Parts: sequence; C-alpha cells; structure tokens
Amino acid sequence: MPHKEEQNTTEFTPDLYPPFPPDIPTVELQTISLTKLLAGDAVEQNRVFSACVGRGFFYLDLGGCQVGETIRNGAEQIALVGERVFQLPLDEKLKYRMGGKVLFGYKSAGATVTDKAGTPDTAEFFNVGKNDMIVPDDKMNRPWPAPVLEAKPLFADYVKSAHSVGMRILSILADRLGVDPAEITGRHRIEEHSGDHVRITRGPPRATEEMPEIQTPSHTDFGTITILMNWLGGLQVWSESSRKAQVGDLHPEGAGEWLWVKPKRGCAIINLGDAAVRFTNGILCSGRHRVIPSPGAQGRWPRYSIVYFVRPEDECLMSTLQGKGIPESSKADEGLTAREWIFRQATALGNRLDN
Repeated sequence: MPHKEEQNTTEFTPDLYPPFPPDIPTVELQTISLTKLLAGDAVEQNRVFSACVGRGFFYLDLGGCQVGETIRNGAEQIALVGERVFQLPLDEKLKYRMGGKVLFGYKSAGATVTDKAGTPDTAEFFNVGKNDMIVPDDKMNRPWPAPVLEAKPLFADYVKSAHSVGMRILSILADRLGVDPAEITGRHRIEEHSGDHVRITRGPPRATEEMPEIQTPSHTDFGTITILMNWLGGLQVWSESSRKAQVGDLHPEGAGEWLWVKPKRGCAIINLGDAAVRFTNGILCSGRHRVIPSPGAQGRWPRYSIVYFVRPEDECLMSTLQGKGIPESSKADEGLTAREWIFRQATALGNRLDN
C-alpha cells in the first residue's frame, strides 16, 4: 500500500513500487555503458555522440564501476534526505527559498506556471548548490537546513562523481566535433562557482484518475548536461526532436505526442541542455520534456527524483566553441556570462523566483 500523506513514515520506498505499465507509449532510447565510456570504448563513444546530435537523451548504465555505484546508491540516500527536508514546516522551508538571481534553495509547489492560463505546477523541489557541498563549512555561501548539513559528505561524493561523468561525456562530444576537450571542460571546472546543483524533487501522488496535473511544465534544460535518477514514471519527452518542436504557450506546436520515459533500474537518464546547444552552435540537441504524475498504479506514490545539473561556470562567456565540426556563430550576445544567461532562461520558463 502507498504511504498516506499524513503518515510519519518513510514514503520513499522504491522496492515497493508497482511496475511501470506495459500498455502506454514509451520512447526508445539508447542504453550506453558508463564502464565502457570510462575504458575508452570507441563504439560506445560513437553511440553517445549519435544520441546527443539526435534526441539529446539516453540511458546510462551505471553498473560495473565505482563512480556509477556512487551515483546509484547515493541517489537513494539523497532522496531520503530530501524526504526529511520536505517534512519540515513550510515556514522553515521558506527560509531557504530561491530568490533574486539565486537558483539554490527551496521552490514550493505552485511557484512555476505550466500554461498560458497561469496554472500552477504541483511539485516542490530543493536545489543543493555544488560549491557549498565541496568546501569547509566556514567557506559556504548560504545557510542550509539541518538534514542537508548532516549529509554534506554524501552530497560531496555525489557531486564529484556526477560532475566527473558529465566531464567524461563532454570530452567525448568535444573530440567528435574536433574541439580540444579542455576547451569545454575548462568551462565547467568543479571548484569554480557555477549553477551546478543537486535537485531533490517531490511530486505528490495523483489527485485523480483523469489526465493528471503538470508537475513540471514543458521545457528544455538550461545547463550543459543533466543526470537524472528516478524510480517511478513521470518523465515524458516530445516525440519529435526539439529541433522540430517549436514551442507555443509552454507546449510544442505541430505534429507529435508526449512519450513516457520508462525508468530503468541501475541506469541514469542523461539529457543535454541548452548550453550544450549554444556552445556547439546547434550541432548538439537538448531534449524537450515535462513531468506529470506517474502512470497507473505508480501514480498513488509520491514521486521523488534526484538530478545533477552540470552548468557552465558563472563567469564563463556563452560563446561558441571553435572546431571543425562546429559552424561559425554570428550571435550578437556571445559576451553574455553563464550566470546571466541561465537566470534569463529560468525566468522565461515561468519560475517566479520571489515565491
């Protein structure tokens, strides 16, 4: 039985979740081995490149290597930390809310609009900044709730592992585009301040059996690479590549449909973001997606997800990389810093950062 909202017991219980329904339309994604990527397997690296110039999504099998196990096990532990955070009184959570140009901290349900009519979203999330988790406590830039501080070593290990996976993927993509990998990894140095963070999201159980409410509206990610761990369905991608899916009123226009992304145990879901597209002048693709409550019987459980966003350093200029596989750019705003560019992207999505 799913846990009721009022029970003071652990509601993140992935071993108890019902199976993903077999009779709903799902997207076919490549499953790529992290172990092979780390070993320099050329065939697997070519598959990564193909996925990233196509839909911009793929599964990453985390088995067989220590960094993968750190991500897989760490995500489950972080979800439990997140549950403790979300159980805090609302007044306490709002002490840590996002505001101004700071995208770290708490976002309450309803702080993002999902359509032209202004319908509020239903998910809450907490963004834990990368930089504060990898420095001594006296070097942190902002306060954090007790559950996060108590788990700081867990977050540090997770951040370092997930960031290293992102750098490996970026290096592969750069090499295939004729770019020195150091040119792109040098825009994402882990010790430099950036918008990188671990996002812990909780979507409530389905309110009705009808077409469910939107938990996160249609969008492409702002950053460079997203590493998602989830255990219940809810993520959907648009059937057409985002190259073809023009957006109107937060919904893709033209032919197409939303397809479910089935969670695969032991795998992360990787997608590219808009920064990767910008750095390569449109060669790479960021996948359009949204999140709704889980399908079928899975919808009776709260949906937790753990995301690591790899984003460019705050002071990085959002300029096109130079390489034989990348066309020259004529963009007028190539002097824009990543910090300003990501803030603009966040507000365009409909985030009300004063809530």
